[in-house]
Amino acid sequence: MDRFLLLNTFRRVVELDGFAAAARDLGLSNASVSKHVAQLESHLGVALLVRTTRRLSLTDAGRDYYRNAVHILDTLTEADDQAGLAGVAPRGRIRMTAPMSLGLADLTDRLVDFREQYPEITLDVLLDDRQVDLVEHGLDLAIRGAGPLADSSLRGRRLTPMDRWLVASPRYLESRGTPTSPDQLTDHACLAYSHAAVPDVWRFSRDGAEVEVGFNGPMRISNSIAIVTALVRGQGIALVPAFLAERELAAGQLVRVLDRWESEPRSLHVLYPGHREHSARVRALIDFLVATYRERPLGRD
Repeated sequence: MDRFLLLNTFRRVVELDGFAAAARDLGLSNASVSKHVAQLESHLGVALLVRTTRRLSLTDAGRDYYRNAVHILDTLTEADDQAGLAGVAPRGRIRMTAPMSLGLADLTDRLVDFREQYPEITLDVLLDDRQVDLVEHGLDLAIRGAGPLADSSLRGRRLTPMDRWLVASPRYLESRGTPTSPDQLTDHACLAYSHAAVPDVWRFSRDGAEVEVGFNGPMRISNSIAIVTALVRGQGIALVPAFLAERELAAGQLVRVLDRWESEPRSLHVLYPGHREHSARVRALIDFLVATYRERPLGRD
């Protein structure tokens, strides 16, 4: 029994949420993947997965075993990197997550540049605005835009500032008027980013004064690019990452509102589990990301 094969098959079934997806990823048949998981369960004497017609879920024993399996497989891979591949370019798979809007508007081009430098590294990129648990989902790193880090289990490196601007279309402002102070936003159609920690509250500062504005807007949207689209169509005012609105601002489709007020500071970070040693490939990607955002910050060609 090839324990490494069984462990890796089980891991990919969990991470890809199904036998068919894992089979495609591993280049195996569906029957082989199912057989490998069954062999592992038989060897352990416990059920690892609950299979229904609609979904696949981990048992309590399976959840604990998955975490241990990830640690074992990553440790073996790292040992291979250090012992067998010394002096050789990094290789292997990196699993990462990033916000959808960042991936579409900026990150993918940088990852292609990275792949051109490191062709032996493959990337599994989950574009999702939700903040997923890195350890539970078997991810090596995440890129997130946030304030101070709240999750003590994660470590990170700051990549670049991420300005956010309050913007609206000229058509909207002509019909509803232009607010001259944050408190006037309560009289406007404010669009919320639904994955924010507190979606319906914005905070601003100016000359040492801080203002908090709560609102009950007409739309909550889970993607910032979609919010920009709604703004161009005259649906309201929103606080969006500046790099996502630069093109529309240059074209006159959007204009800044309350530009003398600053929103809460945000930065783009690359985050990774604090307890895990980096493989050479993960170190290479982290260093690349730090360098590329230093040379070319968000929104600057």
